[in-house]
Amino acid sequence: MQNYPANIMSRGKSYNSSRSSPSRSSTTGPGVSLQFLADHLGLSKTAVSLVINRSPKAKSIPHKTQELIRSAARELNYRPNFWARSLRRQRSSTIGVLVPEISEGYAALVLSGIEDYLLEQGYFYFVVSHRHRQNLIEEYPDLLQQRAVEGLIAVDTAFCDGLHVPTVAVSGHRDVPGVTNIVLDQALAERIALEHLVKLGHRKLALIKGQDFRSDLVMRL
Repeated sequence: MQNYPANIMSRGKSYNSSRSSPSRSSTTGPGVSLQFLADHLGLSKTAVSLVINRSPKAKSIPHKTQELIRSAARELNYRPNFWARSLRRQRSSTIGVLVPEISEGYAALVLSGIEDYLLEQGYFYFVVSHRHRQNLIEEYPDLLQQRAVEGLIAVDTAFCDGLHVPTVAVSGHRDVPGVTNIVLDQALAERIALEHLVKLGHRKLALIKGQDFRSDLVMRL
């Protein structure tokens, strides 16, 4: 693994973002390549690529160096060529996420965890909300796959078959070929909750079951 200095060195001189740079017309827009940016900084193309693409391996590069790379990219208006990179790697680094409603409490909490992990791993993602409309539940997976997602994550969504990428269903409760189900242990959760209430002396208990279309409803009842 290459050791990266805390200060970017270019031919023995520290990089300064305020130093003179080539004219804007020759350094902005599509004309700025990754190699140009690396040469401008005096760093390897690999190091710059790791930072620009938010690769997990970029953690080995000092934070100050990462900030200088991003600052130079903004200064020179560097824009990565997403499609060229995807074709070269044969990967899109993109995941499709399906939720009932983006603003709904449970799905929003799960989505927040999904977002944190995907960002940490350097993935981009599309989020669609189907509002439990069956036509959208059937159409959205196809639309996301047409956009070259590498996998699908479905929250509280009843999938049918016909999926051609790795798929994870959170509280899906359906045995669909190729779909990995993540389900909550409802019985254990309810026993813990009831035991807690009983220990507090409560005997008259009410159940707020939620909407009938929730996938966990039957298990909870």
